[in-house]
Amino acid sequence: MDKQRTILIVDDEIHISNLLKTNLNLEGYNTIVAENGQQALNVIDNRHIDLILLDVMLPDISGMDLCAKIKRERRTLPILMLSALGQSNDRIKGLQSGADDYLGKPFNLTELLLRIENVLDRYVHHQSNNLAKFSLGAAQIDLDNSLLIRDGEVHILTEKEVSLLRYMIRRSNQVINRKEILDEVWGYDVYPTTRTIDNFVAKYRKLIESNPNKPQVIKTVRGVGYILIR
Repeated sequence: MDKQRTILIVDDEIHISNLLKTNLNLEGYNTIVAENGQQALNVIDNRHIDLILLDVMLPDISGMDLCAKIKRERRTLPILMLSALGQSNDRIKGLQSGADDYLGKPFNLTELLLRIENVLDRYVHHQSNNLAKFSLGAAQIDLDNSLLIRDGEVHILTEKEVSLLRYMIRRSNQVINRKEILDEVWGYDVYPTTRTIDNFVAKYRKLIESNPNKPQVIKTVRGVGYILIR
């Protein structure tokens, strides 16, 4: 199921945030605005974000430091850095902090939109090439053939188990609430209870975790949902 991509705008200059929000909404993106680093971290912890537009100059933490922190915890979350500091050394520092792209202010709106599309497309391509076969915890996963192998024993996954696992892998290192999972994996027309998800996760843990009673791969976020650490 396709879903509108959500872009987090992190900038304390309200007129720039409003400009970005208006134009991105016109392009079909969902947008969320944060005025400082702490607000941005709170949003990331509680919402699904597809890309971050990050200003370098923030009131509470530098964009460089914030970018590095986010990438340490969520390396697959794309970040496009925006800054009035447009010199070559500044761009290099931004990219060294983990940014996927760097655009100086003032910027051309058409160029910004193209850069956003390019960064998102790179991540979609990378993910599609890395979601078929991989290691997860103590198991080897082959999603194309619906197989999970643990200690030489082969387990055949159902179609729904594959769909749920594929979705959780795409959202690695992000908190996913149960409603999002129901909407994305089961769809709006078929609506099981959240207990169904818990049963699926319990089965995954038995197959993946070294100690299912103390999960290190699929962790519960109390009152919200789950986070898959990868």
